[in-house]
Amino acid sequence: MTISILRLIITKTRRDLLKERQNLLIAVIVLLFCMLSMGVGYIKYEETGTRIQKYRKEVREHWEDRPAKHPHRMAHYGYLVFRTGHPLSIFDNGLDDYLGNVIFLEAHKQNTANLSEAGSSGILVRFGAFTSAFILQCIVPLIILFLGFGLISREREDATLKILSTQGASGRDIVWGKILGLWQFSLLFLLPVLPVIFLVTLMSGATSWEDIGIRLLMLMPAYMVYYFFMSSLTVLLSAYSKSSSLALVNLIGCWLLLVIFIPKGVQFAAQNLYPSPSRIAFEMALEQDIMKAGDSHNPDDPHFKKIKDSLLTRYKVDKTDDLPFNYSGLVMKEGEKISSKIYIRHQEKLQETYHRQQQFTDFSAFLDPVIAIKNFSMTAAGTDFYAYSRFQEQAEEYRYQMAQRLNDLQIGQISNIKPEKGGPPAIVKSENWKKFPDFNYRYTPVSESIREQWMPAASLLFWLLISVCVIETGGRNLKLI
Repeated sequence: MTISILRLIITKTRRDLLKERQNLLIAVIVLLFCMLSMGVGYIKYEETGTRIQKYRKEVREHWEDRPAKHPHRMAHYGYLVFRTGHPLSIFDNGLDDYLGNVIFLEAHKQNTANLSEAGSSGILVRFGAFTSAFILQCIVPLIILFLGFGLISREREDATLKILSTQGASGRDIVWGKILGLWQFSLLFLLPVLPVIFLVTLMSGATSWEDIGIRLLMLMPAYMVYYFFMSSLTVLLSAYSKSSSLALVNLIGCWLLLVIFIPKGVQFAAQNLYPSPSRIAFEMALEQDIMKAGDSHNPDDPHFKKIKDSLLTRYKVDKTDDLPFNYSGLVMKEGEKISSKIYIRHQEKLQETYHRQQQFTDFSAFLDPVIAIKNFSMTAAGTDFYAYSRFQEQAEEYRYQMAQRLNDLQIGQISNIKPEKGGPPAIVKSENWKKFPDFNYRYTPVSESIREQWMPAASLLFWLLISVCVIETGGRNLKLI
């Protein structure tokens, strides 16, 4: 491959694309739409963040302003925790619209997240949100196909490929030159967007500039590889098509297959191969296992009767009223420990089902690069299912600690002897509620997300390797006439 000839072909291809006013107009329009989507996303993110901060403040104030109560009543009074999206959801909101943002925490019960965007929106949300990531993943590849479908087929029709050959250009020079020229032009849709994304997300103040910068530095090469594949597909189909019109039809068919049909088919297949239980079925199975293990609200439950008998023997008393601590609080603490372990076991089983669905989708990325870039983009932006599952884990950890601290208050400060009618109630001071720390959601580090979900990155490298191999083969076998 002659470097000087290859460079000339790259430069000419890029210049030919740049000198066409309609191409530059398309680039400007796409960039404007990207900026518009980021503006809309930023406003939505700020409004959501403001509402969450308002509700968090109200929940906290209501919790701290509760009067002196029995600790177990406060445990059932409950607490609301909120998930705030990562600032890069302004660029790629991923699964955030489909997953819950609020969890109600209470003793003996683990609730699921509620109030998702999709749940309160119409059916149109299922077709995808208007984000910069959607434009870069779906619209820009379609533009690449329209810009490059005739790069080789039209020159063959005009008999200029033979002229290039007589001037010393090999088939590999022509194919590589056209692909790299088209790819360089396609970067006009990507590179101006990244600095704007950085500035917009930085304005949110929700995370450090280092975190945003690292995530964007991971997104940039991923999209560059994706556009290189799309440029390679465009030029190679143009090279192997008998006419420009046939090349365009083939490319549109490929776009529909890669962007619409395969992703939807994979999603449908994953849900049917690894079906997850309904919310009602999950909660019923959980409740049944808890009842089998021991009901802390039932004084005649066999499990807790054993605990009662052992305590009476240990402290050499005849009834629980004579124990040096609140027996009911100890029972509640033991019941919370049992129910939490059972919930975690059921949740891990459910997460395994979701993990298999996700693995199936990740493996399908080796069949469709669009799935690869979508999954990688969500992971890097912190809007994937793994980040959501970390929110669930943080919420459950906070719920368990809150319930057990309230149980400890009951054990240490509530008497075993029930208050007589007209006597002082069995309560603890309201100052205890202020000592409970507030819930603070922590974003999942991008290094952890990539380590747990490395397959999308591997599939992008796979498509890069495939592109290079096919280009080399296609270049040697290029027909000039």
